[in-house]
Amino acid sequence: MTSHRFLLTSMLAPLALAAGTAHAQIAPQAEAEAAPETRGLEEIVVTSQRRAEKLQSVPVTVSAFNEKMLERLAVADTISTSKFVPGMISNHNAGLASANTFYLRGLGNSQSTATFDAPVTTYVDDVYIARQNANNYAFFDTERVEVLRGPQGTLFGRNTTGGAIAVIMRKPSDEAGLKMEVTAGSYQRYTMKASVDLPVSETVRTKLSGFVVQDRGYLKNITTGDWLNGEKSYGVRGDVRLLPTEALTIDVSAEFTSNASTYTGLRNIPGKNPYVKTATTQPVFYESAAGLSQTGCSKNNVNTLLTLEKGNCNLSETFAIGGNVNYDLENGSLTYIFGYRHLDQGYINEYNASAVNKYAGFILADNAIHEQHSHELKLNYSLGDTIDLVTGLFYLKETSDDRQTSFSGGTTAFRPIQDALYKHQVETAAYYAQADFHATEQLTLTLGGRYTWEEKQLRLIKSTQFPTLSYDSAAVTAFGIPLKQTVKRFTPRFAVDYKVNPDVMVFASVTNGFKSGGWNGTASLPQNAVTFNPEKTWSYEAGLKSELFDRKLRFNLTGYYARTRDLQVTAGVPNSLGVIASLPFNAGTLDVYGIEVEATAKFGNLSLFANPSYMHGSYVYISPRATTLNTTLTPVRVPTFQFSSGASYDIPVSNLGGYFTGSATWRHNSPYWVAVLNTTRTTTENFVDAAISFTTDDDRYRVSFEVSNLTDQRTVTANFLSLFPGDPRRFTGRLRVKI
Repeated sequence: MTSHRFLLTSMLAPLALAAGTAHAQIAPQAEAEAAPETRGLEEIVVTSQRRAEKLQSVPVTVSAFNEKMLERLAVADTISTSKFVPGMISNHNAGLASANTFYLRGLGNSQSTATFDAPVTTYVDDVYIARQNANNYAFFDTERVEVLRGPQGTLFGRNTTGGAIAVIMRKPSDEAGLKMEVTAGSYQRYTMKASVDLPVSETVRTKLSGFVVQDRGYLKNITTGDWLNGEKSYGVRGDVRLLPTEALTIDVSAEFTSNASTYTGLRNIPGKNPYVKTATTQPVFYESAAGLSQTGCSKNNVNTLLTLEKGNCNLSETFAIGGNVNYDLENGSLTYIFGYRHLDQGYINEYNASAVNKYAGFILADNAIHEQHSHELKLNYSLGDTIDLVTGLFYLKETSDDRQTSFSGGTTAFRPIQDALYKHQVETAAYYAQADFHATEQLTLTLGGRYTWEEKQLRLIKSTQFPTLSYDSAAVTAFGIPLKQTVKRFTPRFAVDYKVNPDVMVFASVTNGFKSGGWNGTASLPQNAVTFNPEKTWSYEAGLKSELFDRKLRFNLTGYYARTRDLQVTAGVPNSLGVIASLPFNAGTLDVYGIEVEATAKFGNLSLFANPSYMHGSYVYISPRATTLNTTLTPVRVPTFQFSSGASYDIPVSNLGGYFTGSATWRHNSPYWVAVLNTTRTTTENFVDAAISFTTDDDRYRVSFEVSNLTDQRTVTANFLSLFPGDPRRFTGRLRVKI
């Protein structure tokens, strides 16, 4: 979606964290009509197997957040979920706040061009979001968010070797109501959002939501005086639910979002660098010295840069419509899911934050249009009490039209060095089926598979503005490089689960997934526009899910081992013009194994969670292409140890008609590499969030004060000519009203 952080439920203040902690485990109250009671954890329903099931009953490693958890945890957008999900690291792409890099169990990517796909995919209301350029979907008026870890090739399809993030929006209510929230916080960040339910009749329900975000930014440009790494965003979404018969439900939605944002790197000064051991300079938090002033992006960013001599902008505008038509059968349901998305994105990014001369630094000016439409027909059916079947057909067509122009090395004027123009098209279809065979009341065997056909085509276009700095398709095919790729692949899944008793289940699974191949679409020379192969993953898992002490404690344990062949990575390497460029290639074979624990407890008004995890990744084979760049590679974003924990406590105050909640969370990451060629490594990371809030017993009003990154932990997320910073400490005040 557009980086929009849709209606962001505000900065990540761990709010009353515990009650909704890590992945659907920290369960807040099922009803919000009275002060917290002493009951146990709330039951969570997920659709990780494409049908509604209890979280604790599915043999899938999934972290789920329901609506109350998102609110109590102040999870604002998809990037915020990684704080509570074991084995997950997330951050913005270098230069693009609208594009997220999601890594699950060592698989992810930081490339947002259309010729390179992401291995951790995003779905909204079961609609696949193809482009990573604007995938920072925000959570407001959301029913549920699920993070599925490991390959999901059977039920979710291609490009899910790492996992999937599924966002399910709340449907219109049968009762009229209004929900509003306003926030104010550090760096002049203000948000306002509202959602109103307006039922027309018993069979026609409607909902309208909108949001506005204003953020000055936390990074000061000491050369131009601009404040960077902020945003101006707004959006509106409408939902309609039709209930023409008892069996038929029709849901239709439409939305438009606009996100104008920046994400730039840090300037350097002489000194010891804790992130790049070989460097003779160190970054200055939170400052840039780039001489390029800020302006607004346009439909032609090359002309904007050359005419105004300004940049440092990113504008993403998305229009989307989606629908879900469900017909209940006697023993199941038949569902048709459709979606259309149009993303118009452009940016002007200066990547060298120490280039005081605005003409000298490395600048990318880009304009792209991405369109997709998808259709899916899904059948859920039960054959008595013995077999549960989910099967379906899927089709997607995606087109991208992109122009990316590079400038570098000028003295008194911008010096263009490359002008890459291409059109990219993907067409794919699949058939999938999964059957659960209940051999006994305790034992269930699962068998599933998906057959996928995919065709990709690339067409390169010679620039009319800078013809000597570009090339066309003929120049590429002259080197024997094909401009069409076709894949036919079957991805199976096997699983078994056994219920030791109603509160304890053990399971094991074997799952396969693949990610599409592609091209080095922005190569400086036609002979370098080479292809790379699909990425293939086999994952083996075994685990335990349990609820103990009358559902006061939920304890889940998962062990996994995954082997990925033809691992796709992108590395920043010098191109033929002496400028660092992103080079995608197959690095080799990656092995990752680990243990993940998710533990949540609720005792009266006290909620606790602890999610320790261990992860080890190593290359067992390095490809010749990778060897020419670095003979000894270590996987990126694979911290050996992670630990998320938190607590919240509710204090009823009858005289005030409500209750106070205090909460705190802690996220620990051991050091990990953030650059594919192992040039940049984080230090040990410790993030502390805290919040205090007051909520009325009828849940109509809630006031909170929150702080994220309390200790102002300084960290870097990428290295592309500059080191890019993570978020600093933020304070946020919040008021939520329900009518």
